[in-house]
Amino acid sequence: MTLEFCIESLAAICNSIPAAMIAIDSNYRVILLNEYVELLFNVNIDTITGCDARELGLDFGSESNSIWKCLENNIRITDKETTIKFNNIEIQATLNINPLLNGNDITIGMVAVICDNSLISLPESRMQHLETLASIGEMTAGTIHEIRNPLTSISGFVQLLNVRAARQQDETSTEYCRLITDEVTHINNILSDFLTLAKPQPNKFVKIDILRPITEVLALLYGEALMYGVEIQQHLGNEPLYLLANSEKIREVLINLCRNAFQAMRRGGKLTINVSASQEAITINITDSGHGMSDDVISNIFKPFFTTKEAGTGLGLSVCQRIIRDHHGEICVSSTLGKGTTFTLTFPRLAE
Repeated sequence: MTLEFCIESLAAICNSIPAAMIAIDSNYRVILLNEYVELLFNVNIDTITGCDARELGLDFGSESNSIWKCLENNIRITDKETTIKFNNIEIQATLNINPLLNGNDITIGMVAVICDNSLISLPESRMQHLETLASIGEMTAGTIHEIRNPLTSISGFVQLLNVRAARQQDETSTEYCRLITDEVTHINNILSDFLTLAKPQPNKFVKIDILRPITEVLALLYGEALMYGVEIQQHLGNEPLYLLANSEKIREVLINLCRNAFQAMRRGGKLTINVSASQEAITINITDSGHGMSDDVISNIFKPFFTTKEAGTGLGLSVCQRIIRDHHGEICVSSTLGKGTTFTLTFPRLAE
């Protein structure tokens, strides 16, 4: 085993530690540090290795004096909450210090391990957030059920009134009934979207060729594309691309994204559907030549009830994101004002 191999192995081990690690010799020189130090403190490993840690401005806050004494007195520090300052960056961290000893138990340096507290608390906060969302989801599902009951009654009575109006040839009442029915349908659609977000139903996934729902959606939207004056270009390839999916849900996502693109282009434009794949993933790019979006809009676009449309509910893209994630995929967006927008869908690919 060569010295070079040992050094490379040691570096790989250090870089696998999910915390910042700095080793300092008895002369206060930095002899080893991992990539996490670069991430936390925005420093370059190559430029600070071999430098005096004190001259670099490495400050362990109230523990600094004790820590430097570790090099002299074999002092250990375990799980100490403190403030670390380095390269003009300050973090609240949990600090562990252990002396480095040679074969004769003489201190030749020390190793400091710095854990960023904001990252340590993230899983617990995330778990509390998920539990809160689950409770809200249960409550929302029950509320939606209670709302739908009177809506069903309203729809039934409106149908009866519509029949009576038709018999009496009362066109005004017929038109009112139509408007009420449309609004009830609109409310039901909003409730369905909200229910999908609040409490998703179990999906029945089967092996499908992703090209099939794409082709079906493009055929379905052909008339709308003509109405908007939009040219559709498709680059789907000829090979089947398989994944585990609910075909109906995939079509729902594609229809939503394509219709959004039509509306973004107002009158005329080009919609491009491009499908590509690697051995592990399938990627679908849906690109329009519309007015594009600002960075502020992009950062909020998947949030429930956020919309830039006058009559939009702000739930469509949130539902799309939920569906894609239910398929263990990802959806992201890139856009340039005045040039257009691209939505990218990525799914895990199944072997043929």
